[in-house]
Amino acid sequence: MVRYSEDILDEIRNRIDIVALISEYVPLKKSGKGYKGLCPFHQEKTPSFMVDEQKQIFHCFGCGEGGNIYTFIMKIEKLNFPEAVKLLANKAGVQLPVYEKQNNKSIQEKELIFRLNGITADYYQKNLFSPQGKRALNYLLKRNFSEEIIKKFYLGYALPGFEHLVHFLTSKKIGQTDLFKAGLAFRSSKTGGTLDYFRDRIIFPIFNLQGKIIAFGGRVLDEKLPKYLNSPETPVYYKAKNLYGLFQAKQSIRQKNQVIIMEGYTDVLIAHQFGFDNAVASLGTALTGQQISLLKRFADEILIAFDSDSAGKSATLRSLGLVKKAGLAVKIVYLPPDSDPADIILQKGEPFFANLIKDALPLFDYKLKILLQQYNPASSQGKVNIVKELFSDLADIGSDIELHSEVKKIAERLHLTEDSILIDLNQYKKGNKQLSNILTNIPVESTHVNAEKILIGNMLQKRDVIERIISDLKVEDFTVPEHREIYSTIINLFNKGEKISLQKVMDEIAEPKITNLIPRIMIRDVVSLDSGTIERSINAIKIYKLQLELEKIKNKINEEEKRKKAVTAELLQEYQDLLYKIKTME
Repeated sequence: MVRYSEDILDEIRNRIDIVALISEYVPLKKSGKGYKGLCPFHQEKTPSFMVDEQKQIFHCFGCGEGGNIYTFIMKIEKLNFPEAVKLLANKAGVQLPVYEKQNNKSIQEKELIFRLNGITADYYQKNLFSPQGKRALNYLLKRNFSEEIIKKFYLGYALPGFEHLVHFLTSKKIGQTDLFKAGLAFRSSKTGGTLDYFRDRIIFPIFNLQGKIIAFGGRVLDEKLPKYLNSPETPVYYKAKNLYGLFQAKQSIRQKNQVIIMEGYTDVLIAHQFGFDNAVASLGTALTGQQISLLKRFADEILIAFDSDSAGKSATLRSLGLVKKAGLAVKIVYLPPDSDPADIILQKGEPFFANLIKDALPLFDYKLKILLQQYNPASSQGKVNIVKELFSDLADIGSDIELHSEVKKIAERLHLTEDSILIDLNQYKKGNKQLSNILTNIPVESTHVNAEKILIGNMLQKRDVIERIISDLKVEDFTVPEHREIYSTIINLFNKGEKISLQKVMDEIAEPKITNLIPRIMIRDVVSLDSGTIERSINAIKIYKLQLELEKIKNKINEEEKRKKAVTAELLQEYQDLLYKIKTME
């Protein structure tokens, strides 16, 4: 019998709207959130045939028939499954593969990976409950994970050492090439030997919707880096298309018509353990369009509960636009500072977290709240940044009443006039991105450039912060040549024990271009002398430097891939380490 891959079936499903399809056979009328019509599968006078556009399913409350686009076509056209797939593929414009040797080989390869992952998951879990896994099991129990949740999500443990899994699988006559394909092992660039991909880590199996294990995540038991390591992408695993915990959560998500999206494996485990069993985790820091399309099949509402650190807030903001475009209701669970969902549930209890969910903020309110923390609303530059980042959201609002309500919030928080915002918003919609009515001729600068100015201004006013700043930043860390010259001058004066003042620095430099810049920095750009601003500014400069290094490594990886060479594990590790450093500093 011909078998089609889940990828092909999903592609057809994503291209065909079930309401449009069924409307070709049955007249449908809007009814609440769905559509209603007379059932084509039995005689009835009162409509009991319902179609749910969001979930892409149908059900007749009269005769009990129900399903998706495939079951509907099979029933209405009297087709078997392969025939229904062909009909719908043709309607959707999807090219079906020719099921000859090559395609059979692809199916067999995927089935092999599923089988290897299943065997490996069993092996890892036996390790966890063995004497050798006692340290890992105790770690989980001390972190308040119940044995029930450990077994529900099939957690395991990869032993220390380099070849435990490799020896186990090869003893079962599994070839090394298959281990590489499944992402379970890699070849050492130093010795040429085959090594386990995961070593001395707690293992989190990742399931697809059908309950097959497609990949693994691994966490260290100490503070070694990287803290988390995920399987490489394989023929059955694409990070952007999957969500951790969705297999275990899908039934609850359907019942509650709501999904809570978190960042980490442990967040999801604790959430499920304490009754929030509609929680899943993105397999990265931000949601993808494919993940949102997947969730759209299960629920109408998405709650985002990412960590409250800077990286978590940034990931949330990046996700909001995609969720909104998908037509889903979205709210954000605002967590207390420096916390994640698992911490909150364990420390504050289930009722506290339930209240956070109940008080989740609408998209616009959350974004405004975060931007007010991210940028200084007292500065001209901060006002520009905040308003510019909100314009795309304002432009998408269809209701005049809602638009004026949101604009009023912005105007009150930033001490601007509503009219000035609305005038510039209209210009923005026409393609003019300048904020000529809000603030005239103020260039929007990069965060790290603004940070350089803030630090210079603070050093010229507070001698006691100079040692703190120069202990962390070198002259070459400053990107603007004029800023480097000012910073270098301040350091020289400080090292000589001389008094540092605005006039002294200007006299030392005596270059008009720079001496004209210093007063402008002092008057326009320096608005805060608190220690928090200094720390954020130092971090902004460091992060920018790390981002430049990250870009270089990314280019190397792209070059390797273009030359169709295997990217070395060391290069990928270096890339992950930099990502982790940036995340911890944001």
